[in-house]
Amino acid sequence: MKSALLKGFRLCLTLLMSSSLLPVRSMDASETSSDSPGGLSNCESTPVQPRKPIPRKGHTKSRRGCFNCKRRRIKCNEKHPECNHCIKAGLQCEYPANIIQSVQRAPSSPSPQEMVHLRSTPGTFTMADMRLFHHFLVTAYPHLPVGADKIWITVIPSFAHNYEYLIHAILALSASHLDAVSTANVAEEAISHRILAVKSLNEALSVPPKSRSERDARMGAALALAFQSSHLQDGLAEFLTMVRGCNLIAGDEALNNADSAFHAFREDGHLATMRNRVATSSLNSVNRDDLDAAAMSLQAIELLNMTDWEKAFWDILVRTIEHAYDRPVDAYTTFVLLYNLPSRWTHDEFQSFIDPNNSVAQILLAHFISIQAVLTPILILERVGFQGVDAPTAVLGWIEGIYKNVPQNLRHYVEWCRNVARFPFMRFLGQRHIEYYE
Repeated sequence: MKSALLKGFRLCLTLLMSSSLLPVRSMDASETSSDSPGGLSNCESTPVQPRKPIPRKGHTKSRRGCFNCKRRRIKCNEKHPECNHCIKAGLQCEYPANIIQSVQRAPSSPSPQEMVHLRSTPGTFTMADMRLFHHFLVTAYPHLPVGADKIWITVIPSFAHNYEYLIHAILALSASHLDAVSTANVAEEAISHRILAVKSLNEALSVPPKSRSERDARMGAALALAFQSSHLQDGLAEFLTMVRGCNLIAGDEALNNADSAFHAFREDGHLATMRNRVATSSLNSVNRDDLDAAAMSLQAIELLNMTDWEKAFWDILVRTIEHAYDRPVDAYTTFVLLYNLPSRWTHDEFQSFIDPNNSVAQILLAHFISIQAVLTPILILERVGFQGVDAPTAVLGWIEGIYKNVPQNLRHYVEWCRNVARFPFMRFLGQRHIEYYE
């Protein structure tokens, strides 16, 4: 069963590689960085819109360029062995044989300032990539597992250079994070690294891991890509896919070994820590009006024609809201199940769940996102002691996309969710300007 689910995850990654990955930089006041609580994502079928033609600038024609630049009708800078355009786009750079021969007769080496090798890492990384790596270590690493910053700051970097999918996943998340918190304009780099990470991870998953560090590398890459998905405008399906992948990889009993970097994800680790935090915190009170509105909206969508597995998802949403009134510990524990449940479904069930044409599932997901936002006073406790920097995400923006995508006769089921998406972040904290990194 586990093997079949992993094969399904690899199939979904294959679909990801052929899909359109569009970055976003959204700084709307309603955004929140509470996008991936403790449960441990694009198989969309949306057609790619044709680009409008861009007027070409006049330039001296390159006659010694690579095949990719010729095919794309852009000027190649003719660097060897890879031109800048191919490096940036993550393409395999190839030159005509006569050009290669002429270069071999007169070789030229890139300057140390232009290229940096990460020890045994396959491939070459630029100084810009090294700056992204530094940004990740200082501010952009995930806040999960709770209370385990050192995993991302020291343990993962110690072997990241050995796994191409992991280093590209790290750089992808770092670039998306940097793009969200600054004017660096590195969204294109974020997508390039993401594509390379997904492709490499998919290839790696075709065989069992050979060592503890390889298991941890796969887990780290999937988790980093899940966090990065939260910054993508159309990243809902990609996010869910990567979260499912995290659960499937975490299902390997070896990750429960104390030697694993992600040992903290075990149930008696993560959940025990969070239960203690929620039970002892005075900041876990959820707005009761929001809970009332959520309960009414969930009651309304019960009339929809759900499959058994969609009904199970709905039931957990309902129980989460019921617990959130007076039992915040139970509310958190129940909500985490929403991240775990889809990993137990068959590949076909999961694909149906993330299909944008499945209106019932889309409405359920809109409520999932909204309830996650409403539970911010509880979920924010995952970040106690976190030393990184929280960045705005596109998560609440996914609700508007769902609203526009479902048929008009069903849009009223998403109205409450749209209202939640418009709330500023401090609204979920009851307007309390608090310091929650105690």
